[in-house]
Amino acid sequence: MQTRDRWIMLFATSMVSFMSTLDASVVNIAVPHISRELNVPMNEAEWVVSVYLVAICALLIFFGRLADQIGRIPVFQTGTVIFVLGSLTCGLSSSLPMLLAARLFQALGSSMVMATNFGIITQTFPINEHGRALGVNSTVVQIGNVAGPGIGGVILAVANWHWIFWINVPIGIIAFLFGHRIFPHESVTWSKVQVDWSGYLTFAAAVISFFVAIYWGQAVGFSTPGVIALFIFAAVLVAAFIWIEKRVATPLLQLGIFRSRGFTLGIISAMLVYMVGYFNNVVMPFYLQETLALSSATAGLILMAVPLLNMVSAPTGGIISDHIGAEKVSFYALFIFFVPLIIFVMVQPGWSIAVLIFGLAMFGVANGAFQNNPMIMDNAGPEYQGIAGSLAALGRNLGMAMGLSLATSLVYLGMSLRAGKHITAYPRSHPDWFVFAMHFSYWFAVALIVAAVILIGSLLRYQRRAVQANQSED
Repeated sequence: MQTRDRWIMLFATSMVSFMSTLDASVVNIAVPHISRELNVPMNEAEWVVSVYLVAICALLIFFGRLADQIGRIPVFQTGTVIFVLGSLTCGLSSSLPMLLAARLFQALGSSMVMATNFGIITQTFPINEHGRALGVNSTVVQIGNVAGPGIGGVILAVANWHWIFWINVPIGIIAFLFGHRIFPHESVTWSKVQVDWSGYLTFAAAVISFFVAIYWGQAVGFSTPGVIALFIFAAVLVAAFIWIEKRVATPLLQLGIFRSRGFTLGIISAMLVYMVGYFNNVVMPFYLQETLALSSATAGLILMAVPLLNMVSAPTGGIISDHIGAEKVSFYALFIFFVPLIIFVMVQPGWSIAVLIFGLAMFGVANGAFQNNPMIMDNAGPEYQGIAGSLAALGRNLGMAMGLSLATSLVYLGMSLRAGKHITAYPRSHPDWFVFAMHFSYWFAVALIVAAVILIGSLLRYQRRAVQANQSED
């Protein structure tokens, strides 16, 4: 493939990746609007966010394995079509059940796209350009993740919530046509497909059980026996999944990929960073719109500070990672996170909004500079590139889903501690309770970044010792 065609291909894959990631976060700011228009409680309207993330997590590994057998491009292009149709149906929905069903269909297409985009990029670009190509893709994906509330706020200022989904349709059609023109046309041989159904069903059940336990625990308390039992059941299913994968002839997941320390720690640290990113998506819209009484448009514009700086730092970090390594760039980027997070754990309603914008901008710099995709893909062997892309996307979406759950639970807990009673809604008569809960939750975000620093730091030490050992042998 010629250089020009490679970059056009990158544009096509990145645009679909942007939309699928954006739709995981853009709905957050529209939940109050959806709740009012569909006449459903706020906690039920939040299912529109949850079912999308959980369904993607449950489907990613399956489509990653399928793509390894029939080809990544057919799965990617089919996923694009399904995602566009799902977006159209979401926008046409007039009831919560219809919207939830459309979101599940949309998640089906999104999981097919996410499972294959990294593998398509690494097989198309030479290894000395992986950092730059994946850096561009990271820019687009991360912007989709962090720009959701900002873009959603701007859309809601001029249109209703249906347009949050409809805007995907023309972009998806253009991306599909670009891909159809540029991608090699691969023939699909279904006779080669072998599905580890026992492994997949066990994995999917574990994911669903885990998140049902989280969402149920938020409503009734995590000490409830049924919630505890569901967490235990999920852990048992994970153990059963590992046991199955070690014994079947054609496993859904090749566990050998986790022998690479760089890959494993890259996945875990990426999950931690995406969890922290979702604190902004959950907490900041409420702080700006409810505590500071700003309009959706103003809140959206303020939140755009994150993706705007992300657009600059991500490709820059990708270029630098081609020279010094993605692990070093990511390690340095983690320390930048402490600047905005300390602002967020201290900010008060009386502070200048410029301080908050500065914090959000610095968050965008750190988030973009963290080179999780090159770090993950380059530490997976050539034989694992397909499943590595799926696992990278799974780690990202697990981080987003867990970040959503953790941030929400911590805010509820913080408000309840301050009020001395159980609270699961914004306390309009006591905004100081929410501010306390916001600070409380962001301290946990600081702890997550500290954990990521420890992980990447240990990886760098391991790599340095390995290099020294090889040099001494020579």
